[in-house]
Formats: sequence, structure tokens, C-alpha cells
Amino acid sequence: MILDGYGVYSINFAVAAIMLLFTSYLDLKKREVEDKVWVLFGALGVILEAYEVANGETVLIQLLIGVGLATLVGMGLFFFGFYGGADGKALVVLGLLVPHYVPKVGIYSIAPLMILTNGVLISIFLPLGLLIYNSWQILKKKPIFEGFNEPLYRKILASVLGYRQTGKPREFQFSMEKDVTSATGTIVSRKFDFSLMRDDFETKSGTWVTPGIPLLVFFTAGYFLLLVYGDLVIGLIQFFSKLLGF
Repeated sequence: MILDGYGVYSINFAVAAIMLLFTSYLDLKKREVEDKVWVLFGALGVILEAYEVANGETVLIQLLIGVGLATLVGMGLFFFGFYGGADGKALVVLGLLVPHYVPKVGIYSIAPLMILTNGVLISIFLPLGLLIYNSWQILKKKPIFEGFNEPLYRKILASVLGYRQTGKPREFQFSMEKDVTSATGTIVSRKFDFSLMRDDFETKSGTWVTPGIPLLVFFTAGYFLLLVYGDLVIGLIQFFSKLLGF
């Protein structure tokens, strides 16, 4: 069913919301979403869309285009290593549940693609928040760079990627630093380590870490933004076009 931006949401959209909230919770707590969860929601999507096609509420070719593009993009980005398997599966299942949606702001109706781009753009706010937090710590005279012999540009990069946690390490935080040792093995200083593609989580306090927030969380935020606003990419393009007088 293709709904306009002001329409009444169908059960498909409610199921998609439940799926995203539930799988985001699982990904945050366990960093894993079992395949049976995706199979369950995918099966619900097939049943719901089959019912709508049978009742003439959805055009089959539009449904196939939406599902096909969601699967192609979802699995393609996973194959090339842009995100994890859960994120790719989420887009595929979203293609089955909500293949199309005509938003208030937007130029096309492939819902999973707008959810993806909304989520990626929302995730940009995380580095901004980290930079604000670290700047505030510096203004408070906190020695967040103590022990680091690093140039300014690397300190700035560290400030947008993570923070220096002081208490008990939280779950699923990745270390951003490594020790620099002398020829005798004595630790002489610390350096930032920006090779973030790792599976080991930080367990020591007082270290620089980057928060491991699953992309699914941003997909969820992007989904609700799509429902209440629309395509953030198009919205930003329209905003800057008006601002620059185009």
C-alpha cells in the first residue's frame, strides 16, 4: 500500500516499527540479532504484501521494484563491508514490510533507501556530540589528553571519534589508543589508534574509547524521521538551495 505523507499508517508500518525497535534493542544488548528474528518479520511482510496485492491495494510491479532495490542495496553494502549483516538484513525485511512510502518531503517512494540515507545522516550527529563533549571537558580543564604526545590534528580527530572514559568501562566500547614502548619494553607514552575495525572491547578505565552504537539504532531513528518528515537528503538539498538562492 502506498500512503501519502498525511495518510493513516497501515499495519505494515506498525510491524516495521516494532521490528526496528526490537532488533535495535537486541543489537545494543548483545551485538547480535538472530536470523530467526529476520525470518519472522520477513514472513509477516510477505503475508501482508500478498494480501494487499490480492486486494488490489498494491501494484505488484511497484512492490517488486521496492523489494528488489532494498535487497540489492542492503546486501550490496554488506558485501562490500560498509556495515554488518544485521543492517543488510534489516533493509531487506524493510523492503518486504514497507517497500514504498510517499513522504511529505522527498522525490521518490522507495522507503528502505530513504531509511538508509536518513539513518546515515543522523549518525553524523554522533561525532558532533562527541566534539561538543570533549570541548566542554577541555574548557573545564580536564586533562583528557594527558600522556599523549600527539599533534593537534590527531587530537581533533580523536575528539570527534571518541572520548576519555574515566569510570567503569561500559559495554561495547572500542579502544582508541595504544602504548608506545621503549627498546626495553617500558611504556613511554600513548598514541591514538584509529584502526577501529576490531572485535575486542575495552575493559580498562581511563582510556580513550569510541562508542560502538549499531547502525540499526540510526536506521530506527531514520524510519521515524521518514514518517514524520520525509527524506532528509532532499530536505537538506532544498534548504541549502533556498539559502543560496538557487
